[in-house]
Amino acid sequence: MIKCKNACPTGQFEGCCFECDMKENCEEACQLNPSECGDSIMEDTEEVGLQAFKQGQMVVLKQIADIITTKKKLEEQEAELKVKLKEAMEKCNIKKFESDILDITYVAETTQTSIDSAKLKKKYPDIAEECSKVSKKSAYVKVVVK
Repeated sequence: MIKCKNACPTGQFEGCCFECDMKENCEEACQLNPSECGDSIMEDTEEVGLQAFKQGQMVVLKQIADIITTKKKLEEQEAELKVKLKEAMEKCNIKKFESDILDITYVAETTQTSIDSAKLKKKYPDIAEECSKVSKKSAYVKVVVK
């Protein structure tokens, strides 16, 4: 729960106006976001932090969800168009096409050899350990649209 340095103007709620169920009908309710007003007192719990984050970032969350959804649709369209291009290039035996807009190169099917790290670790744990290296990865935000 988010507390407030100021008392409820109607005396009916103990906490921040932002969380009050009656704020829509209260003429004296504070309209400021608790993360910006300077009078809010955040309790030191993860749940309170999550509430404040959600309330303060809802617009950003919605924008990211919209962008990811649009990006996913565009990537699907791009993949479908590339399949059509590939089929046309195979049919016409074209390996490279250059224009003012795009350069397109047909890349033929190939094979690739890789190491099955799970199998290596299981059968030869000492060799896997000897050939392993530790790399630092920067922090990042992973977002999944539901």
